Amino acid sequence: MNTIFTVGVVIPAFNEAHNLSRVLLNICETPWLAKVVIVDDGSSDSTLSIAQQYASHDDRLMALQLPKNQGKAGAMLAGVRALQTDFVIFLDADLVGVHPNHLENLYRPIEAGTTEMSIAVFRHGGMLTDASHLVAPNLSGQRCLRRVDAEKILIPLADTRYGVETGLTAYAKRQNWQTRKVVWQGVTHQMKEQKQKKLLGVYNRWQMYRQIAAVWTASERELFVQWHLSPKWKRSSVNLH
Repeated sequence: MNTIFTVGVVIPAFNEAHNLSRVLLNICETPWLAKVVIVDDGSSDSTLSIAQQYASHDDRLMALQLPKNQGKAGAMLAGVRALQTDFVIFLDADLVGVHPNHLENLYRPIEAGTTEMSIAVFRHGGMLTDASHLVAPNLSGQRCLRRVDAEKILIPLADTRYGVETGLTAYAKRQNWQTRKVVWQGVTHQMKEQKQKKLLGVYNRWQMYRQIAAVWTASERELFVQWHLSPKWKRSSVNLH
């Protein structure tokens, strides 16, 4: 694929030692990517050493360690700030079945200038993730957008522990962005219930949905007003083209 702009990838990772290699093996086969930043979000396993191992064999890869867990939005922001590319693709560290053609399909609408943000939705990858993306496709963590836009949105979101995907979607809606869902056939990832003890996974998923609902419903407008008035938001202001 002939890219007009430079494209980077940010992969936030917390205790993903069992999954990260599978993702990086396929990402490294995507020649048009300019940079890949793996952000170790204070992991207690060997996530960082695996990222460093891959980075030692591919100079496009960078392993970035956060001294303590910042949450997904904080890790994503750190990764974005380590990039100098025009666009950024966000990927989860536990993806199964992702290949270079999936990244190309996600980036094409951005490259064509027909959308400001593209969102991948899974089909025929796994029953649980297929159902999740059918019901709530805007919870997908696989996205592509302008790097400067991503940084601006993530600065206020970095103070939250859940709901980064909802925050990105809500901001796009507020700004009347054109967004596009891109189907990724055969892709899935591990659900919280599979990664953690079942009851703990169910509880954490409920907590995530509860906080996401709080952002997406009545508090959405108030939240964005607060962001616009906050010093963090003002410091993150950029002139968007």
